Order: sequence, then C-alpha cells, then structure tokens
Amino acid sequence: MKNSLQSIMADFNQEFLGIELPEGAVKFDRPAPEVLNAGLENGTPLISVCPPKIEADTFFVTLNNVAGLIKKYMPGLAAETEQIINAMPSQPDARETFISRVFTPGTNLLSCLEQDLPPETLGFLLNHTVKLFMRQYALNAHSLYDSEHWLKSSCPVCGGRPTLALLEKDTGKRLLYCGMCEVKWRFQRLGCPFCLNGESEFFTVEGMEKYRVYFCEKCKGYIKTIDGGKTGGKDLNLFWEDINTIQLDILAIREGFFSPQAGLPLNT
Repeated sequence: MKNSLQSIMADFNQEFLGIELPEGAVKFDRPAPEVLNAGLENGTPLISVCPPKIEADTFFVTLNNVAGLIKKYMPGLAAETEQIINAMPSQPDARETFISRVFTPGTNLLSCLEQDLPPETLGFLLNHTVKLFMRQYALNAHSLYDSEHWLKSSCPVCGGRPTLALLEKDTGKRLLYCGMCEVKWRFQRLGCPFCLNGESEFFTVEGMEKYRVYFCEKCKGYIKTIDGGKTGGKDLNLFWEDINTIQLDILAIREGFFSPQAGLPLNT
C-alpha cells in the first residue's frame, strides 16, 4: 500500500510539475520600502502586502489541466473533480472575483460557489492549481523580505505552515520549507513550529538516518526534518524529499500526530 501510494503520487507530481505557466502569468505591484518594512516587522506575508494578479483565462486553463491529472491518476476522485469543474463560475466578473478570493488567505471558498461540493477534493484541486502560480510569484517576490529576519513559524510569502525542515550542515541553523511556494526561511533551532512549544522530540527510521521526524506532545504536530550533515553533500530538492518520504508521514500519523497540508491558509 505504502509503495503503491508513493508510486502514484510520484507519477502524479512528475506530470504535475510539467504543467507550465506562461512567462509573467503572475504579476504584482512592488510596495514602497516603508510598506515592506512594516510588513516584515508585523509578520504580514507578502501575499497580503502585494497580492498576486492572475489572468482569469490562464487560471482556469491551469485548473482544468490539474483536474485532468487528478482524473488520470486518482480515478476514484474523477466524479467529484468533474462536479467541481462544472461548479466554477462562467461569467467574467464572477471568475475575476473567484480568483481574487482564491489568493486571499482566510477565504471560505465553499461559500463562493453555489453548490454543495466535496471540500477535500476541492482543496486538493485548488491547492495544486494555486501552487503553480505561487511558485512563480515566490520566485519573483520572495526577495522583497529578508528571510534571515523573518523568524516566524509561517511562510513569509504565502503565510502557510511549513511541511518540511532542513538542518544546515555547516551552521546548524534550522530552515523551514513551504510546500506551497517552495520558499525556505530561518526559524529557531529547537521547538515546535506549529504551537511554538519549546520542547519537542524526534524519531528516526533504520535505513533513513538522514531524516528525523520531530513531534510535539502538546499540539500533536510533526515535521519531517533533513539532517544536512548526512546528505553526502548532494543537492536537495525539497519538493521531492517531501514526496519520497511519505512513509515517514504514515508512521507519524499512525502514532497520532498530524502535519498541516501544504496550501494557502484557506477555508475550503
């Protein structure tokens, strides 16, 4: 089951990453320096300081492309995915409004649609669609903040929770990784990044010594962590490190711990 699920997700994500956005698909207005300084000081993610601007046609073409992959690799979700696609707004004004809400953290997207839709499938479809745009947005916007001075438990770009962590080999610093926009940022070396409890423990798995799974008994959160000193000097692709260690997620969940899903902090 583990290998089957991992294989399906690997194939899905390999083709998913092949979906290309047009150059300049995501635009934003660069804020004044004082606005950026205030945002950094107040811990406001960039998505709320300089919101991304997305063309409706590009967004919905991409949404349909992602939906096609879900139907291909997860046929059990095909009917629900088709139901969601059919419920999307068709009028230009409604489409623009919907896109604006999709990229607004905290939005209840189910209330924006006029049908009773399966929330988990809707979240899966929208999160993957949004991810493609957020990667391009983050590539151009992340340098507006100095990630060395962010030191928050949430992503400086999208405000999402981290899905992975990396302990740097030379400095011992802990970097958190956002599974949505693929940004890394510095965080305190010890403690839980979800409830900020100062105490946490970890376990390792034989044969996977470069990975630690830190867990918190207070909030029951966990985060997979890569020990940079045990990578053999190889370059790491944290997106694939996350996908290829799904067995660690399964072990942690079986022990009663949870990890937030990658995505904007939206209420689907």
